[in-house]
Amino acid sequence: MEQPTLLSLSSSFTCDWTYDVFLSFRGTDTRNNFTGNLYNSLQHQRGIQTFIDDEEIQKGEQIKATLLQAIKESRIFIAIISPNYASSTFCLTELVTILECCKSQGRLFLPVFYDVNPSQIRNITDTYAEAFAKHEVRFGDEKEKVQKWRDALHQAANMSGWHFKPGSESEYKFIEKIVEEVSIKINRIPLHVANKPVGLESRVLEVTSLLGLESDESVNMVGIYGIGGIGKSTTARAVHNLIADQFEGVCYLADIRERSTNHDLAQLQETLLSEILGEKDIKVGDVHKGISIIKRRLQRKKVLLILDNVNKEKQLQVLAGGHDWFGFGSKIIITTRDKHLLATHGIVKLYEVKQLEDEKALDLFSWHAFKNNFFDPGYVDIAKHAVSYCHGLPLALEVIGSQLFGKSLSVWKSSLDKYERVIRKDIHEILKVSYDDLEENEKDGIQELTDKCLMKIDVNGRVRMHDLIQDMGREIVRQESTLEPGRRSRLWFSDDIVHVLEENKGTDTIEVIIACLRKGRKVKWCGNAFGKMKNLRILIIRNAQFSIGPQIFPNSLTVLDWSGYESSSLPSDFNAKNLIILNLPENRLRCFESLKVFEKLNFLDFEGCKFLTEIPSLSRLPNLGALCLDYCTSLIRIHDSVGFLDRLVLLSAQGCTQLESLVPSINLPSLETLDLRGSSCLVSFPEVVGVMENIKDLYLDQTALEQLPFTIGNMVGLQRLFLRGCQGMIRLPSYILPKFEIITSYGCRGFQSSEDKENVSPKVFANAICVYNDYGQSYLNLFARYITSNNIIEICSPRCESEFLAFDPSSGRMSWDKLICNKSSLRFWFRKKFPIIALSCNVEPEKHLDNMVLDFKLTVVINGTKHLTSSCRYIFYTQKTTDQMLCCDLQCKADGVFSENGWNHVEILCEMEHLMPCDSTRSVAYQYWTTKNILKGSFIYVYSDNEEDDYSLISNPDFPLSTEQKFQEDYFLQMKQVLIESGTRRDAVPDLVPRETKA
Repeated sequence: MEQPTLLSLSSSFTCDWTYDVFLSFRGTDTRNNFTGNLYNSLQHQRGIQTFIDDEEIQKGEQIKATLLQAIKESRIFIAIISPNYASSTFCLTELVTILECCKSQGRLFLPVFYDVNPSQIRNITDTYAEAFAKHEVRFGDEKEKVQKWRDALHQAANMSGWHFKPGSESEYKFIEKIVEEVSIKINRIPLHVANKPVGLESRVLEVTSLLGLESDESVNMVGIYGIGGIGKSTTARAVHNLIADQFEGVCYLADIRERSTNHDLAQLQETLLSEILGEKDIKVGDVHKGISIIKRRLQRKKVLLILDNVNKEKQLQVLAGGHDWFGFGSKIIITTRDKHLLATHGIVKLYEVKQLEDEKALDLFSWHAFKNNFFDPGYVDIAKHAVSYCHGLPLALEVIGSQLFGKSLSVWKSSLDKYERVIRKDIHEILKVSYDDLEENEKDGIQELTDKCLMKIDVNGRVRMHDLIQDMGREIVRQESTLEPGRRSRLWFSDDIVHVLEENKGTDTIEVIIACLRKGRKVKWCGNAFGKMKNLRILIIRNAQFSIGPQIFPNSLTVLDWSGYESSSLPSDFNAKNLIILNLPENRLRCFESLKVFEKLNFLDFEGCKFLTEIPSLSRLPNLGALCLDYCTSLIRIHDSVGFLDRLVLLSAQGCTQLESLVPSINLPSLETLDLRGSSCLVSFPEVVGVMENIKDLYLDQTALEQLPFTIGNMVGLQRLFLRGCQGMIRLPSYILPKFEIITSYGCRGFQSSEDKENVSPKVFANAICVYNDYGQSYLNLFARYITSNNIIEICSPRCESEFLAFDPSSGRMSWDKLICNKSSLRFWFRKKFPIIALSCNVEPEKHLDNMVLDFKLTVVINGTKHLTSSCRYIFYTQKTTDQMLCCDLQCKADGVFSENGWNHVEILCEMEHLMPCDSTRSVAYQYWTTKNILKGSFIYVYSDNEEDDYSLISNPDFPLSTEQKFQEDYFLQMKQVLIESGTRRDAVPDLVPRETKA
C-alpha cells in the first residue's frame, strides 16, 4: 500500500462510508456473468453494501460526478480485470481514480484477474498491447494520460489478488472466497475516534509515514508519546481505522496500563491472539507460554497491533517482544507517556504528539462549549482566554468546553478564575498519572521527568513545561498543607508568600520560593523570615519591595535570584558554600568583598547595577562559568583575576560606559563568548597570553578601540568578530589573524579574513603608516609579508616638518623637481645610497558605505629583485565621505649594499583595495571576495637632505636624453593628470618639463 496523503483523511479514519465495496469492471466482458454473480452474492445474499454502475456502456473517459462520489464513499475496491478491460478508456480512467483514492485515503484495493495473467497486464501484451496501440494513436497529443493508464495497470498487476480462469474451478466457490474475505474485513468494527476530530489529519499522516506502509519487507514498530490528554490514543485509533483493512489480522489493546493492573498479562496475550486469529476461548496458561504461542501463530501473518497506554517494559516484552514475532509487513504501534520506555525496547521510530495550534484549539473548544463553530460575539474574548488556559491540550479543551456549555458569561468568568487557582480535579487526575508512576528518587530528576513527558528541554537548553502540567504540580504541592502555606515545600502564590514572610511562618519544609508580586505591593517584615527555612534551596524574587533588607539567608541556598536587591551588601553571616547561581540584576550593591566562600558558584549576574564601581578578585571561584556585568554604568575596574578563570564560558560587559579597560591580559581556555559592545569608553583590549580554542564570538561594537593586539592571534577558535557602529579606524594585525568572519555593519553578514599561505615574516613596522582624513590623523602598523635576508629597507612614520607638509599635492605648494607621481607604480634611480623618501597614497572611499575594509600593500623592487612586500588591513568607519591620505617614509639602514658607481633602478608598487563580499547575506571565503581599487594616485617626495646628484626621478642617467625624451614627455603628462585627479588645483600644476639628465 502507498503512503496516504492529507487529502480527505478524516472520512477514512472516522469510517464515514456509504458503500462497503465498489466494483470496477468491463461490462461487455463480465457484467452478465462473473461480475453480476459477485454483486448478487455481496449485496443480496450477505447484505454487504456494494456499488455497481448500472449503465451498460460508458462513453468516453470522463467520470460522472455521481460515480466519483461513490468512489470517495467506498471502503473496499474490487477491480475485475478481464481481457478487454484495457480497451475501455473509461475503465482505465476509473482505475486511476480508484488507486489515487487508495493512496490518499488508505483504502483497500483487491484485484481479480479474470481470464488474464498479471504479467500480461504488467508488460502490456496480447489484448492489452492491441488496446494501447489504439490509445496511443487516438491520444497522440495526450501522452501523459496514456502513461497514467499504463502506470495504473502496472500497479494493479503487482498487488496481491485473486486469479480465476473460467472452467478451471467452480465460479460459485471462487466467488464465495472473495465474499468471505470481504466479510472479514468489513466485520472489523471501526474504533470510535472522537466526537469532533480536530487536527488529526497531520498527526495520522506523520504516523503512517513512520510505519512505512509502502513496504512489506520488514516489521515496523512505531512509538507515539506525549503528556496525558494530548491525543495519543485518539491518534492511534484514527490510524487503526485508516489502515486496518490492509492486514490479515488486527488487534487494538486499549489502556494496557489500567488493564494490566486489574488483569494479569496472560489475559492480555489471550485477547491479542483471539482478536488477530478470530478464535474464541484461546488460553495460554502463563505469560511465558503465551510468548511462545504468539510467536508460533503470528510469525507468518501480516498484522496490525496497537498497544495503547503502555507504562512498563514488561508489558512490551510479553506482548510484542521482537520484530521476529510477526510476519513481514506487520506494523506495531505503541502509545505511552514514557519516551524512555520506547528507547529501552529498541524502538527508534518515534512520534511526539504536540499541543494543538491556537486555531485548531479554538475550533475544538467551540464545538464542545457551543456545539458548533459559531457563537455569540460576546463570548469571543473569554473563549480565547479559556483556550489560552488549556494551552492546546485536547483533554482540557473538551472537559472545560463541555462544562461551560450553556452557562452565562458570568459563570464562565468565575469558573476560569477558579481553574487558574486550582486545576479541575478530573484533568488533574489524568495528568498526575505520569507523576505517580515515578519512584520517589525519580521525582527530582530532570531526565526522568523528561522521559515521562512532564517537561522538555528546548534547543537552547531551557526547561519547558505545559501550563497544565505546571498546574498539576502546584496542586500536588497545595495538597501538602491546604491550610498553612508555610508547611508546603514550594511557594509561588504571592498571597501565600507575603503571609509566610510577614507572619514569620516559615518552616524547614520550604525548599523553593518564587515571588512575583504586583506592582506597588510592599512586604512589611522583620527581615529574619528566611532564618527558619533551613532547607530553602531556591529563592527567586521579582518585582517585590521590602520594608527592610534581608538580615539572614539560609546556608542551604543553591540559587539566589533577586531582581532589584535593595540592600547595599549581602548578610554578613551568609555562608554561600552551596550557592551555584547568584543573579542580582539592578541591585544596589556598591561594593562587595572578595568572594571567598563561593567555591560552587557557576553563574554570577550583576546586570544593570548602577552603583557598582569595582569587581574584586574572583580567583576563589574556580567553577564560575558565566559572568554578566552588562550596563554597570559606574564600573571602572575589574580585577585582573577575571582574565584567568579556567571554566568561564561567557564574559559579558555590555554598556559599561565608564570602563576603559577590561583587564590587562586574559587566558580563558573555556571562553566561548566575550561581549563588550556598547562600552563606549573602552580603548584597550587585553593581551591574549594563552591559546583560546573555544572562543567563537567577540563583540566589540560601539567601542573606542583603535587597534587589537598582536596576541589576538591566540584566539584560534574565533569565528566571528563584531565591529559594528565604531568610529574612526580599527587596526587589524592581519598577518596573524585566524580565519574568521568580520561583521562591520548591522543587518548583513561580514567579511572573512583568510589564512595567507605565503611565508609571513615576523617583521613589524610599528606606527609606520600615518593616515590623514577629516577626522585628523592616526597611525597603522605595517607587516612585512616578504623581506630579504639582509633586511635593509625600512618603513617608518613620515617626518613632521614643514617640508613634508609642503608635499601635500592638493595644497599647490610643491618642490616639483623632488616629486614624482603615478596611479600605482613609481620608479626612480639612485646611486651610492638609497635616498630617504616620503611616500603618499591618495584614497577615495566608497560613497554609499559607512564602513570599509581597506587593504594596503606596498612592494619595493630594486634592480629587478623584490626586497620588501608589506601590507596592512584596517577598517575605516565614517558617517560622511572623506578622502584619505596614507603616508610613510622609506629609507635604507645600511650603505654600500647596492652599486656605488652604477645607477640602481627602484620600482615601488602601491595597491589600495576596498574588499567586499560577493553576497552581503552570507560570509564568503577570501578567494571569493570582490575587490575594488580605490587608489587615486601615488606620490614620492625626495627629502632635501639627499644629494641631488645621486638620484633621478625621471630618467635613467645611463641612457642619452634622446632615447628617454619620449618616455619623459609621456610620463609628465600622466603625472600632471594624476595630480589634477588627486585634487591639486589646476593653476598650481605647472607645465612640467623634464629636468636635464644628470651625468
